[in-house]
Amino acid sequence: MADKFFKQTSAEIISELLSEARVKRVREYVQGEEFKADRERVRRDAAERLKNIRERYRPKRRDPETAAREKELTLRLAEVEAESADLRIRLSELLEEEEKLRRALDEL
Repeated sequence: MADKFFKQTSAEIISELLSEARVKRVREYVQGEEFKADRERVRRDAAERLKNIRERYRPKRRDPETAAREKELTLRLAEVEAESADLRIRLSELLEEEEKLRRALDEL
């Protein structure tokens, strides 16, 4: 008896839910071409993003000579960048000194 009542009550609840306007619109959308197109677009975009991530983090295949040359160039680049930073600091100091000297001259 309780099982029959449960089934009947459940069926009524489900029937009531399915008859609501919002649920009907969602069902129509999910069954429609727009949803299928959106789903396919999202699937393609996700596949492309995954491909890009895999490509970005895939180990680069280089022969030992190329890898050694790359390391050598990277180290040299770091040295040049450090030297460039030092020169910018020195230039800044010289510009400050120049500004002080110009002010002193203008005061005379």
